[in-house]
Order: sequence, then C-alpha cells, then structure tokens
Amino acid sequence: MANFDTLKAAKSLQDVGFEARQAEAVVVMVTHALSEGLATKDDVRELKADFAALDTKIDNGLAALDTKIDNGLEALDRKIDNGLEALDVKIDSGLNNVTQKLTIRLGGIVVGAITLLEVLNRIFPVAPAP
Repeated sequence: MANFDTLKAAKSLQDVGFEARQAEAVVVMVTHALSEGLATKDDVRELKADFAALDTKIDNGLAALDTKIDNGLEALDRKIDNGLEALDVKIDSGLNNVTQKLTIRLGGIVVGAITLLEVLNRIFPVAPAP
C-alpha cells in the first residue's frame, strides 16, 4: 500500500473546517480505499512481471508446439513416402505377374493356332502350285 499519513490528512481536513470526528471518518474511508481497492506502483510492476512471464511461457509453448507439428509432419511424410514405395513395388510385381501370365496365354494361343492350321492343312491339303 502507498504511504498515507493519516494524522496529516486528518489535520488538513480539520484546518478547512471538518470536525475531528468527520475528519477521522474521511481518513478511515480513504485508508480503507487505499488498502483494498487501489493498485500501487508495486502492484503494477508485479502485474507486468506476471504478464512478461506468461508471455514467455506462451512463446515457449508455441515454439514447442511448432516443433512437434514439424516433427509430426516429417514423420507423416516419411510414412507416406514409404507407403508409396511399397505400393509401387506391389504394382510393379503385379504388372510383371500379369505380363507373364498374358505372355504364357498368348504363347498357348499361338501354339494352338499353329496346331489348328496344321490340322486344317492335313484335312484340307493345299495343292502345290504348278
């Protein structure tokens, strides 16, 4: 609380015409107001220090959160890259498998067609050209 000279205040009030009881009542009210409801310079300094500390905590918290988000995004990016690489390998393997099966079936079709042509040639021989 700020320094307040109650005796000097009461005498000042009496000097301008207040009775002693009136002056004492006013001084009690002012003293109460000063002790209960008014902020002192020390209160303001303490509040500023509290706000500065809170500001620092918020800045540190935001920096830590930013770091966590960056790390999480990097980890997610790595997982996506690994997943895409694995998917690419599976697709390549599947395409190779399909290509191999199609090649075998196409070979079977070609062999079947040649065999069919040979059978047809034996059933319906073509006369040699004169």
